[in-house]
Amino acid sequence: MMATPATTVTARKTLSVEPQTGTAQPQASATFDNVVSLDAYLRETLPLDLSELAQDVVAQMLTEGRLDNVDIHYHLPNESVQVELPRRQFSQIIEHMVATAAEAMKALANRAHVLRVIVEPADPFGDFGPRLRVQDTGASVIVEDALQATIERAETLGTKLTVKNRPTGGNIFTVELPAEQVRSW
Repeated sequence: MMATPATTVTARKTLSVEPQTGTAQPQASATFDNVVSLDAYLRETLPLDLSELAQDVVAQMLTEGRLDNVDIHYHLPNESVQVELPRRQFSQIIEHMVATAAEAMKALANRAHVLRVIVEPADPFGDFGPRLRVQDTGASVIVEDALQATIERAETLGTKLTVKNRPTGGNIFTVELPAEQVRSW
């Protein structure tokens, strides 16, 4: 009996039987290299609660010790603010904003390190979309040095990231999400 080529698919590898030798050789399969769990897929594709996501990112950074000696204040709406963005990519943008704010605060030893995370829902008239703000009490950030790549990444997601230096010291990082297409006037 002659062996015929056969392929068995598993989550990460393809097993192929060579007719000449009859031995199985594991080979990487391009088809399944990006297999993720159903839970991870759903988290990536379902609408996000902006407040929950911001809190998750900050909590992870606290766990890692990246926000030591930083007093964190949340200003969150009572209602859920749902946005449709890729979770992992948007988490990275939030993480970079918070990390940049933390670095700016570490640059000033003579000032209290306070980080405010503010989530604002969309305007009910559709004039502006949801916003996420991160405010710090640190040194002024030079946008071109610290955040240019993150600003560009935010734009690819259809959001807008801006940074303003506060007159009293510190920075305000704002991510504006698109407003609904219908305007109030």
